Amino acid sequence: MESNSALNTLTLNMLPFDDRTCVYQNELFMSDNLDDSNLIPILAANPQIYPFITSPYPFKIQFAMVLFCLDGHMHINLNLNEYTLRRNTLFIVSPGSIGQCSEISPDCRAAIIAFTSTKNFPEDNTQSALIVRKFLINNNILQLSDSEMSDLMEIYQHMRQKATRPEKLFTKQIIDCYNQILYYNMSRLMSPYIEQQDARYVSRKKQIFDQFIQLLKQHYTTERSIGFYANKLCITPKYLSQVVYDISERHAGEWIRDYVILEAKALLKCGKYNVQQVSDKLNFANQSFFGCYFKKAVGCSPLAYQNS
Repeated sequence: MESNSALNTLTLNMLPFDDRTCVYQNELFMSDNLDDSNLIPILAANPQIYPFITSPYPFKIQFAMVLFCLDGHMHINLNLNEYTLRRNTLFIVSPGSIGQCSEISPDCRAAIIAFTSTKNFPEDNTQSALIVRKFLINNNILQLSDSEMSDLMEIYQHMRQKATRPEKLFTKQIIDCYNQILYYNMSRLMSPYIEQQDARYVSRKKQIFDQFIQLLKQHYTTERSIGFYANKLCITPKYLSQVVYDISERHAGEWIRDYVILEAKALLKCGKYNVQQVSDKLNFANQSFFGCYFKKAVGCSPLAYQNS
């Protein structure tokens, strides 16, 4: 019960409102201390104004948030993971996350964009959406260069300017366009991380495939079950089958069958063994089962192949 009572819900209308706050139609919240380096330490020292800063309790965050840390540092706990935000760090929070900001340095300069909904992001673009989704599976932090952070902050400033202008005609459409520009830029910056991640994943799959072939060379005369090789590799048969197909575009069962049939053909043609002896050497239950296995793969019986 104590953990439930300690978990507070943080909604967009609970964020602090001051002269640096910009709110548009209760859908978009923007705030920063870029013009006043003392703003965040003041808020941190007054939890009644900014209750989730240095709070002893975590909050369930009901909105999406992009936090730009330009200088100084912040310590944040999010979904049981600890993060330290430093100069040129981009931090992304998905709706439903449980987070807590435990520390902000006095020299911290930061900007926040919070969204009640992500429906205006260009999810219809499969490539960018896939990059963002894959990145956020294992990452919340994106470390940027000075020029990359400068580009994003330029978008931030333009968006803020448009959201606060007196003229309201097409303001929503313009802000939506800036949201998309921000989204595409973040996708572009995430892309190298995803490429590295995919390369590591492919490398790991190639390693599994190579280990499977090595095991197959050792055991194909006695073991024809995918489960045997998967067990040796400490993975599931389903995953082994998928990895082998991804790397070779052939199923694991086909690799096993081809090794067995190649050996069977060599034994049948060497002139030393009859069909029964070949069946025994390859550890088939009986000659009949070996005959069916061979004919299905080759198209003729072992005896017909031997006599051909």
